[in-house]
Amino acid sequence: MATPSPQTWTLRLKAHKTTVILHVDPLHTFDTIKTYLYDALQETDFKNPETGEPIPLPPSASDIQLGRPVNINDANEGFELGEWEYNIGEEEEEGGKGKGKAKASGSANGGAKAGTANVKQCPKGAGLKDGAVLAFRWPGDGNWDGEDEIDVDEGRPGKAGDMWGVKLASFEDAYGVENEMDVGGRPEFEG
Repeated sequence: MATPSPQTWTLRLKAHKTTVILHVDPLHTFDTIKTYLYDALQETDFKNPETGEPIPLPPSASDIQLGRPVNINDANEGFELGEWEYNIGEEEEEGGKGKGKAKASGSANGGAKAGTANVKQCPKGAGLKDGAVLAFRWPGDGNWDGEDEIDVDEGRPGKAGDMWGVKLASFEDAYGVENEMDVGGRPEFEG
């Protein structure tokens, strides 16, 4: 993990009711960020909030997938697999659509930064901002079995296949006031 400085970004990574906050260089690859996340999860007691049972971690950080909010201004719309998760060979082969089952890329470049050829492989190149919220999952985490249903029109996983298991914070039950968690977006000013 990067040492916090004015140049580092804070990413909020969510699964179930758990949020892992990481300080990262905005040019580090997502493989590096997954490695940081994996290391952080190994040091915690990651449990299913409903059952209290521990959730087994995947064999390696490369098995983790990251998703971005469908609508950054409405967290309730859920998450979708980030475009950086699609195999680059699949995208080129299918004309940039990324058809087929999405898989995380295979190698973790400990501290590697994205080059010009794979600029979307880093938070800054993917259009994320400081404080962004991403969901994480892996096969066997209790929400996702490793299979996605493909949306034929888009060539990407559809709503039915997007099993992220993120429980957004809400204070309605405790305080009787509706105040939902945000995912980093700000509504546009109309004035």
